[in-house]
Amino acid sequence: MTFSELSKGQLKAPVRPLAASTLPVFYIITAIFWGASGVFAVLFFLGVMDFTTSTKLSLYGISIWLNGWLLALIMGKNAHRDKLSMYHDCLIIWMISYAVTNMLWEIPWVIFSPFVFENLHTLNDVIAYEPYMRESVFNMYWWVLASFGSVDLRTVNHDPTFFTLEIYSFVNVLSTIYFFYLNNKQSPFRYLIPVLGSGEPIASTFIFSFTEVFADFENMPGDIWDTLLALVWTQYQYILFPLIFGYLGVKLLFDDWQHVIKQKLQSA
Repeated sequence: MTFSELSKGQLKAPVRPLAASTLPVFYIITAIFWGASGVFAVLFFLGVMDFTTSTKLSLYGISIWLNGWLLALIMGKNAHRDKLSMYHDCLIIWMISYAVTNMLWEIPWVIFSPFVFENLHTLNDVIAYEPYMRESVFNMYWWVLASFGSVDLRTVNHDPTFFTLEIYSFVNVLSTIYFFYLNNKQSPFRYLIPVLGSGEPIASTFIFSFTEVFADFENMPGDIWDTLLALVWTQYQYILFPLIFGYLGVKLLFDDWQHVIKQKLQSA
């Protein structure tokens, strides 16, 4: 077996289709939690909720939604799927979930926040824009981009560390697209993406959270529960889950390689 044979796709990794019920269930929970976020935005726009309440509830909802890959694990067991197929399903759901958050908030924030936010240093500075956000539905872009500012002012005060870390969202989306390309090609290298990429969100999240710890939480405008929301409940997924999927990715990668070795031996 040569690298040329692998790289040219002459040796294929096994097909691992998602369980039939996995994506429909994922779509349902996505509609529920992201739909709830939309409801909170509407309630804010109508004046029923204030900025901090509506955005915090949205953040709690999305942080729960990011655990959705566990449903693939539970459903896979109920469907009596083999372990590697379940691991693949869980990995797919996690990568999609992570990429969705990147595309719907982080990437727009990186692109537009340098031009949208000016002279915002306290939570009251952010709240002062409530009338502007309610003037027009088009002004609700401000609610979206500033949402994390209800618990972490680095979202709106041009903190350079925060901004630099969020640039990695582009890398994550591109690597996710490349993974699906390799997966479609049945490439034996497909699981190198989550294996090699697992360290980046762990390191980034450690820096993200502990720069605030070491700075005595200077950008945390709320109480202890708001600080936990900003630095723990919306962040533990980016440390724990990459560790899990880095490990599972190695098992899947080795299984792919064993599969192509058997192909080579059978064709010899």
